[in-house]
Amino acid sequence: MFLLLRSGAFQATEDLEPMSAFKWGRLYQLAVMHNIVPFVYDGIIRNKNQFFLHLTEKQQKDWEKAIADYRAKEKKQNDEEEDEYLRPDRLTNPLLNKRLQDILDDEHSDVTSRQLLMNIIRVVRHLFNEGMPIRQLTELGIFLRENNQRIDYQAVGKWISRLRLSQMTQLTGEFLIQLFGFTEEEIPFLKNRKEKRIDRIAQELIEFTDTRSQDWYFSQQDGGIFVHNTNSSATFSHVRRSARYFKYYPSESVTNFFLSFVHSLSHIEE
Repeated sequence: MFLLLRSGAFQATEDLEPMSAFKWGRLYQLAVMHNIVPFVYDGIIRNKNQFFLHLTEKQQKDWEKAIADYRAKEKKQNDEEEDEYLRPDRLTNPLLNKRLQDILDDEHSDVTSRQLLMNIIRVVRHLFNEGMPIRQLTELGIFLRENNQRIDYQAVGKWISRLRLSQMTQLTGEFLIQLFGFTEEEIPFLKNRKEKRIDRIAQELIEFTDTRSQDWYFSQQDGGIFVHNTNSSATFSHVRRSARYFKYYPSESVTNFFLSFVHSLSHIEE
């Protein structure tokens, strides 16, 4: 998947390997699940003349339908209010959120640099609440490639330290290098590389493929008095994610878990 994703999103030249019908089906499933259909499909089109890239007529129609569904979904989402727990302009820890708002309200700071900070926080929020942030990492990578020369990395580094984001930013940089083919020179905010478990962490692609934040909201049947969880496995997935990434961002991880739990209870009728 990452070969086609890198090719489609970053115009990278990739040598594709032969894939079975099962692997093509899995690729399609993951692309839809992680909301990266247009990037992967662009990679398919870009490499359509490679020897090992041959789509059946049915597969071609499936991808075309996925593109149409994606565009319809994007339009619908643009008309809906964004889930507050995935918004990149806030943190759940009160102290850190106050610092973030001070940064975002500073009209004298560089706008592009603030946008980079928002992209990093978007990755972090998605990682805590939804799982592996493939779409958000892709958009972060595109932003870096397009705006690298315009970013004040000294200011971004100070903001990252102030928000205690250093370890999560390191992890994000490692993802970009090992999964998306970036170089260390392209990520000036990356410091000493110590994370050796990126491949195991990326296993979330398989472990949490079908869970989203909405899946573990609590709800109540019409006219009923019993409250139930939408998806108990999604709840346990959320708990495991919070525990797994606690060491990278402890001050935000705890408050994010408890406040998102409270948010899930808000779906119960009074």
